[in-house]
Amino acid sequence: MNVKFTMVMDKELARKLTYIGTYYGRSRIKEIEWACKEWVKKFEEEVDQIELEDT
Repeated sequence: MNVKFTMVMDKELARKLTYIGTYYGRSRIKEIEWACKEWVKKFEEEVDQIELEDT
């Protein structure tokens, strides 16, 4: 399941994420998605696994 939402950020941050994404061959949104996945992975390694109930 994909969830769509709007994210507000300042222009400079958006441009920097576009730059980074382009460097790695990704779009800005794919760069944000990749970073979020890495953040969750790090959290689960350092704190605890996240168990979600199906709803």
